[in-house]
Order: sequence, then structure tokens, then C-alpha cells
Amino acid sequence: MRLSHLACSRGYWFAVAAGVIVALPLLGFGLFVDDYLFLATLSGQNPLGSPFDLFVFGSGDADQVMPLIEDGPYPWFGDPEFRVHFFRPLGSALMSLDHAVFGHCAFGYNAHSLLWYGLLCLSAMLVFRRVLPPAMGVLALLLFVVDASHVLPAAWWSNRHSVVAVAMGLLGLTAHLRWRCEGWRPGLPLSLMLYVAALLASETGLCVLAYLAAYEIFGARDGWRRRLLSAAPASLLAIAYVVFYRLGGYGAQYSDIYIDPMGDPVAFLLAAPARFLMLAGAQFFLLPVEAALLRSGLEPLFVVSGGIGLAVIVATLYMLWPRFDVEERAALRWLIPGAALATTPALAAIVNSRVLLAASLGGAAMIAAIISRLWRELDAMPRTLFHTLALRALLWFLIVAHLGVSVLSWPAQVAALRTGQDFLNGLIHNSEIDESGVTETQVVVFNAPDPYSGLYPLMLRSFHGKPLPRSWWTLSFAPFEHRITRTGEQELELEVLAGEMLTSVMERLFRSARRPLNVGYEMELNGLRVTVLDMGDKGPARIRLTFAEPPESARYQLLVFRDGAYRRFDPPPPGQSIVLPRGFRRSVKNQQTPG
Repeated sequence: MRLSHLACSRGYWFAVAAGVIVALPLLGFGLFVDDYLFLATLSGQNPLGSPFDLFVFGSGDADQVMPLIEDGPYPWFGDPEFRVHFFRPLGSALMSLDHAVFGHCAFGYNAHSLLWYGLLCLSAMLVFRRVLPPAMGVLALLLFVVDASHVLPAAWWSNRHSVVAVAMGLLGLTAHLRWRCEGWRPGLPLSLMLYVAALLASETGLCVLAYLAAYEIFGARDGWRRRLLSAAPASLLAIAYVVFYRLGGYGAQYSDIYIDPMGDPVAFLLAAPARFLMLAGAQFFLLPVEAALLRSGLEPLFVVSGGIGLAVIVATLYMLWPRFDVEERAALRWLIPGAALATTPALAAIVNSRVLLAASLGGAAMIAAIISRLWRELDAMPRTLFHTLALRALLWFLIVAHLGVSVLSWPAQVAALRTGQDFLNGLIHNSEIDESGVTETQVVVFNAPDPYSGLYPLMLRSFHGKPLPRSWWTLSFAPFEHRITRTGEQELELEVLAGEMLTSVMERLFRSARRPLNVGYEMELNGLRVTVLDMGDKGPARIRLTFAEPPESARYQLLVFRDGAYRRFDPPPPGQSIVLPRGFRRSVKNQQTPG
């Protein structure tokens, strides 16, 4: 197949259609993780959020957060002053509209998201068609719309805000380019209105504005005065947005997962290089960087691999640069730094390929440039046999990975995430809870095998119309064995064996290492006092649990995770201990030993 066959208007529309078709599996995605939290908020059961301000995980106000710790679902070790609050009124409003129209029908939510992804594909088409030669533009668009990093933003209701922001932002970028290149006067006000819509949808709108800055700095060919004046309106808008965001109390505080670049610039600068390299590896070589969220030991491997992969891409582009034609170089001259700048705001969030939605526009252009040039000229390039084989291997890897594996990953990711969600929901639904009089009881979970089933039972029960207990406390999310020891009539000790708490991603969401717990720290819950007895390097290794009444009292329902399920737990006699197996590992029988 000749790339020139793609060089027509129908080629662009074929790519858009391919993006929509590839995204069709998201119609069966259903609800996922935070969706249940936002539905609880829309049902009036979360005091932190509201229909136009859903994305409030922590407000920074201890008076608001403490009730969520005292009765759950937030963990006892959470920092009452932690803040993770995002300004996304348009994204929230669209979700509120879904709730009002579709109720609990997830298919309606997913269909609405598919429409936005279709608009994103169209907006990318408008950019590529304007700045790239036809064959490369169609290929770049095809690479963009089937990008594996787009699966979660397109499928996940809670992440739709980023699709809306990038779609609006790219339409604004198109209007700006038309204004600058053709003198189309409505382009300036139209682009500003679209940028405002993008920023109201999500902070991801800032990532798209990075392309405008890159165009004016590296792409435009007129004088610096004209370029500065052309960039000024959008720049002032971005500055006003950042100032408002900061003064409005939005952003992150006392959380190790979300880093506020303005509130804690040192932490951001220290974390940024490793995060950038990991995301580069995900963009160009499909590295599954999300795995580092589950196993932190993988992070150095992804950093090194991402660095090597980025070096290969940069070296290849440098080698091919003289072979690109004038139009190709003109576009790449600003799309490449635009992609790098678009990645920068995303470095403040959890390292996950889904934050690459805006940056992948420039990434797709870079990959398309390498594929198209090597496809046409590899055999004519004067290189040694080693270089020829290496370039041929890179060419076919990029084709297979980004036009093969990426396409297949859409149904595969949707199916895997749906299966995992159903499994975890099943764990919660099948918990051995006595439903009679549950509203008068307090549930105590000693060891959760995963963050979701430890944090989301109340939201899931609310979604299914089940009565809620007075409290739901999950004491440990540590992926290790635990020992429960009876030390008094109303006291138990919970010890993490060969490990400690506060080592997983979700735990670090609620408390930063910059505000560590110490031996002697106490958290008084509504019917249970937790005291830290021993500390590891990062978190508690042993805690004391002092119940308001004996734990056998009908006031409490005690659960432990063992043998693949949350099961009722009878505390041991005084001086005796019970060891709980690690995570999802099955135990032959419980070990009961003298204390």
C-alpha cells in the first residue's frame, strides 16, 4: 500500500470513522471506581461535592473531612487537612446532566462519552489537515484516534472531562491557526471562547494551550512582536485561570499522588523528570507504566526504559530531519515541543498513560513522521547493515505497536477493566455482613486486599439501594500478612508482618510523607480509637484498637479478608493471636498462637 493513497479528504474521514469504530467497545464499559463516588455525591450522600463541583476528594478543611474519617469511608490515617480539589464545572455539569437523564443507566453515560470522543477525533482531524501534508496528516490522525492511552479517558465516565477539554481546546487551536495563517478575523474570539470551555471542563485544557505557545514560539514565521501579540490573549487567559485556580483553593495539598506545582514546586521538580520519562515510554513504546502504581519497584525500570525509548525517537527524528520536506519540518518544529509542553501539567497527576491525551497529538505526528519517511526511503538511505536492520526493526515495531496492538488494546482493556471491576464489586456484595439492623452497626474491616474494596463499599451499597451502616472503617490496606492480637477486653492490636502501611498509591493519596505519622499518634473515631504503636520507614507497622465496647458487642461487625472473601471475624481470647494471609492468597487454616 502506498502512503499517497491516504492523501485525500476521504483518508481523513476514514481515520475518524476508524477511531469511532475502535471506541465502540466502551459502550459496554459500565461504571468504574470513582463513578460510584460521584453518583453518591449527585444523590446528596457526599458532603464534599455538589452537582457543578463533583471533583472534591479532600477540601483541605478538617471540619469537612473529619466526619468522613470518623465514620468512614476515609481511612483513619488520612490527613484531615489533605486537599485534592479540581475545578471542573463543565465536566461536572455534563455528568449531572447524565444523571438527570439516564439515572443509573451506565449505557447512556458511555454513549454520551462516545459522542465526545468522536468530536475529539474530528478536532484532531482539523489540526492535522491544516498543518501536515495529506499522507502524513492522515497517518498521524489514524495513530491518534486509535492510541491505546485514550481508552480510559474515552471509556471512563469520571475521566470524560479530559476528552471534553482536549476536544474544545483543539477546536480553539484550529481557529487560532486559521486566524494566524489566513487572517480569519473571527478566529481570535472563537479560539478564546473555546479555550474557556476547555478550561471549564478540566485542567487538561492547559495542556492544549501548550501547543498554541509552541506554535507562536517555534512555528510562526513572522516577527517576534507579532507573535507575542498573537499569543497574548490566550496567555493572559491561562494566567488568569491559574491565579483563579490558586486563589480559589483548588489543587492538591498534603497528598503524595497529586503534586501542586505552585504550592510545592520543589516536590514537583523532583518528581517531574522520572514521570516525564515514564510517560514518554508509554507514548512511544506502550510501556504499561500503570503497573508501577501497584508495584512501586517497577518504577526505576520504566524510568530507564522510557529514557532509552525517548532517546531512540529523538535520535531517529534528528537523523531523518534533512529528509523531511519543508511543510513537514514546519509542522514538526512546533508539534514536537508542543507535545513536551503539553506533558508538563500532566506531571502533577498520578503516572498513568491516560494523562497523555493532549500530548499524544504531537506524539502521533512524531510517530507518523518516522513511519512515513522510513517506509518511503529506508532502502535508499546510505547506512551500514546494522543501522538498516535497526531502523527497519524500529519501523515495524512502531507500525505493529501503534496500528496493531493499540487497536486490539481497546476491547482488551475494556474487557479487563470491566472484569476486574465486576470481581471487586462481587467481593463487596458477598461480604458476610448481617443485614438485619445494619444501620445500627459499625463495620470494621481489618485488612483490605485492594484499595477499592476497602474504600468504596458505602458508595456501592448506596448505588444499589442497600441500607448503610453507621460507620465503615478499613484499618489496613497494606499488601502483607497481618497479625491480630487480643490485648484486653476492649483492645486488639493489628500488626503488619514483614511490611508497613502507607506504601500503596491509594494510601499516599490521603497522607503525604511530608506529614508523617509518629508513634503515639491517635485518631478518635466514633466508637473506636486507633493508636500507632510502631512505625516502619513510611507508615505504621503496629496499631492499637480500643473499642468503645467489647468487639464482640452487637454494635460492631468485624470483617477480615481471607480465603478470597470478606468474612466475619471472631476476635481471639485475651493473649491469643490470629495471622491473616496476604492479600488474595488463600490460607489452609487460620494460625492461632499465644500472644
